[in-house]
Amino acid sequence: MRDGKKRFILIALALIFIAGISISAIFSANERVVNTGPELKKGKNYVKINSTYSFLYAKELVIMNPDIEYISYYDSFLNKSIGYVNVFGGIGTNFLIDKNRVYEISVKRNITLIT
Repeated sequence: MRDGKKRFILIALALIFIAGISISAIFSANERVVNTGPELKKGKNYVKINSTYSFLYAKELVIMNPDIEYISYYDSFLNKSIGYVNVFGGIGTNFLIDKNRVYEISVKRNITLIT
């Protein structure tokens, strides 16, 4: 009889532990922080992007903001513009967003940039 109680208690503790992990995973998934950036007007905009992410690429920014038509910047070292265009799943260079750089972003309509 004692072994039966021990087994029951162990199973109950395991179920409580597993349920606790599942509940915490649900709450952490729902607490995702969305950082909003500047207001962008329809057409061409020049902005600095302050992201909450350590690394943010142009493609990710376009996925979060599907109204972006293109994002580009001028690379003075290469002496040319680098860009990513939001057509056919993305064309161009999927570059890393630098917080200290000014980007030209064209949007289809007025939006608040999500970073």
